[in-house]
Amino acid sequence: MKKSFSRILLGVGFIAAAVLLVVNQLNLLSFRLGFMTIILGIIFLALVIKGLIDRSIYLTVFSLAFLVITFSKDLHIEKMLSPMKILFIALLIAIGLSLLFTHSFRPKISVNKEIGDTTVEENGNNIVIDHRMGDTSRYVHSQHLESIQINASMGDINVYLDDAKAAGNRVDVNLNASMGDVTLFVPLSWRVENHLRTTLGDVTIKGESNGGGPTLVLQGKANMGDVEINYV
Repeated sequence: MKKSFSRILLGVGFIAAAVLLVVNQLNLLSFRLGFMTIILGIIFLALVIKGLIDRSIYLTVFSLAFLVITFSKDLHIEKMLSPMKILFIALLIAIGLSLLFTHSFRPKISVNKEIGDTTVEENGNNIVIDHRMGDTSRYVHSQHLESIQINASMGDINVYLDDAKAAGNRVDVNLNASMGDVTLFVPLSWRVENHLRTTLGDVTIKGESNGGGPTLVLQGKANMGDVEINYV
């Protein structure tokens, strides 16, 4: 639900950006905003919302700081507060809030195989998962797994590998995701090697490998979405 709500807000933000651009170009505003100012403003506002939803103090505070920097000229504060001063103030605020609210802002992780609108079981050595819009869960039962190709857009996907076995000492996960979160659940013995390229998103590994298993090599790209790997 949280991920879907975040995606909805992001979508509304892009629509709002388009409307604001049209209104601005038609000179219907009492002030004039530059094209890049509007785009950056929408991006940083989306990051503020994402930070609040994810309960990330640093993402929220620094996104707000960059939002203020973007509109500093329109707010007539550029002479009083330079970008470096604003960022330094943001750093102090973020550190202070972290010391006060670290536990309450820490996100909770719940491993639940019933999450998702659809559930599909996957078998085979080389698996391709295509998903668009909505939430889904995929369970991989292959006993000779070599690679997984995940193509996902505008939707959240959970991929469970805890019942899978690698064909060799390496499993390649090639990811092509946009505007959605991807969560992988891997066995404790597997190691993770991350080569993923991300834009407006993060790669988070929850837990640690106890070693002795194959290496999951994560590669590809993820845009406007987070990738999370959980050891189970």
